[in-house]
Amino acid sequence: MTKIDFYTNVSDPQAFACRLADTVQRKKERLLIWLESERSVEVFSNRLWSFGDTRFVPHCRLGAPEAAETPVWLAASLPDGLSHPVLLNLGPHLPYEIGRFERILEIVGRDPESLSTARERFRAYREQGCEIEHHDMSQTP
Repeated sequence: MTKIDFYTNVSDPQAFACRLADTVQRKKERLLIWLESERSVEVFSNRLWSFGDTRFVPHCRLGAPEAAETPVWLAASLPDGLSHPVLLNLGPHLPYEIGRFERILEIVGRDPESLSTARERFRAYREQGCEIEHHDMSQTP
């Protein structure tokens, strides 16, 4: 069964996504980050390369020649048939075939649109029988 982690009340979702990607890769887990467009992939990739003053998150695009040796993949679409340990959903939709992932990470900002989207996704995951865990990040910078 897929486990879903909701990180709510996040003040800066993009910065938090970088920290979350760093945490997952330091735990030696493989991470697929799903973004809404190729432009979003490019922008987020730049953030990961300059994450922190002295470190970065090693990553590449899904399908790149170095992907087999890289812990974090970025993609603007989810290819059919791909199963992966952890998905960070930064895309606009609920992933299809969620059973392909051991864990799915959802980041929820503080704005009304993010909260509304999170409620819809929470219901959809619950209807599919997923184990859901909530992490309130309101006290985190």
